[in-house]
Amino acid sequence: MTTSPLLQLPETAEPASAVQLGYGYMRVPAHVPDHKVRHLEQTVIRFAQGHGLTFAGFFFEFHCGSREAFDELVAELVRTGARHVVVPSLRHLALHAQLQVAMCTYLDEFAGAEVLALRHPGARRTEQRRLPAGAGAPA
Repeated sequence: MTTSPLLQLPETAEPASAVQLGYGYMRVPAHVPDHKVRHLEQTVIRFAQGHGLTFAGFFFEFHCGSREAFDELVAELVRTGARHVVVPSLRHLALHAQLQVAMCTYLDEFAGAEVLALRHPGARRTEQRRLPAGAGAPA
């Protein structure tokens, strides 16, 4: 299973307009220790909550080049009407900047979702960034 729900919604649930759901998306290579993954999960959740989101769960990609969890994420965004995806960095979407832009654009166009990244290329470690819908990585 590639998801880790924190908030269970009924299959037909429409989120209340005041509730803004956010989902996390992370690539997790096999060599990364569990305690580091858990720490990053907690950081993503705090970041989402700090942006006024109700964190609903994670979608994890475990295999290099796989899009299974990403496709499940998109389906869940459409199903729930959620409009926010939180990633530790855009590199969790893809390593190549053009593919990062394409995936952000796809999330925006297909699911109406924006990507919030804790870090982005060229940012100071403490800098955080909200990517507007359709925007990509900085040049």
